[in-house]
Amino acid sequence: MQAAIDIGTNSVLLLIGERLPDGSVRPIEDRAKVTRLGEGLTATGAISEAAAERTLSALREYMQLCDSHKVTGIAAIGTAALRNASNASDFLLMAKKVMGLSIEVISPEREAELTFLAAASDFGREIVVIDIGGGSTEFITELKGVRELVSIPIGCVNLTENHVRGDAASNHELDELRGNIRQELARCIQPQIFARPHEAKLVATAGTATTIMAIRLALDPYIPDAVHGSLLKITDLRDIVDMLRCKTVAERRSIKGLMPERADVILAGSILLHDAMSYLGYADATVSDRGVKWGLFYESFCKA
Repeated sequence: MQAAIDIGTNSVLLLIGERLPDGSVRPIEDRAKVTRLGEGLTATGAISEAAAERTLSALREYMQLCDSHKVTGIAAIGTAALRNASNASDFLLMAKKVMGLSIEVISPEREAELTFLAAASDFGREIVVIDIGGGSTEFITELKGVRELVSIPIGCVNLTENHVRGDAASNHELDELRGNIRQELARCIQPQIFARPHEAKLVATAGTATTIMAIRLALDPYIPDAVHGSLLKITDLRDIVDMLRCKTVAERRSIKGLMPERADVILAGSILLHDAMSYLGYADATVSDRGVKWGLFYESFCKA
């Protein structure tokens, strides 16, 4: 058995899996913990001591799981928070010293490649993928065998920290947030590559998309197989945004299907997904429960 670990701005993800004779992967452990490594990063430029300890605690738990399953190989990556923090090297050194864990900090382009690999394994290559993270969002597609990818420097955590200053978002704050999203989409995305009218399927992956679908299906507990491959209509997403914006963070924590730790950032992530779908002209998106960590697992342990 092998393991893939994805250390993101908002959450730390673990996949322990076994490659089967037919080339598929049987998941043994599929875990997610919200540790908010990027908390306060926009304001300070550095990972806080509390955020580092929360994340290291999750990694210690994951390493114990790997030991209990007698994992023979671990691939670990870090994304936006570790790309951008001035003290990222201190965190990486601590992870290496305490757990013997070597973490590769990957570029937005490599993050997008791994995301596309995971999505294409399940939904084919005629897709446009959107991966909303805590500190960045990636768009990936493949046209006539040529990979196209864009990373924009906004995600559910930094959008929340930059624009939502109270417990419940005001109309003015949401207008600012949406203005930031539209500005980045217009600045970075070439509609002729990523938008309709081509026939590629839109695949939405990572925590924002899976959480929205869990809310839509009122899942408690979360059921990966119910989410993976499900269809999210933009009209349903709009209804969820309207519902979330009327609630305080405390009220959101009681919503069925929403992890309490995501209650503060889910509104910004939902608006980002809605506005991206609207900008690109998609009426619906297929939700993938298998993101970067699955792509990393395939790349690291499933090569012929």
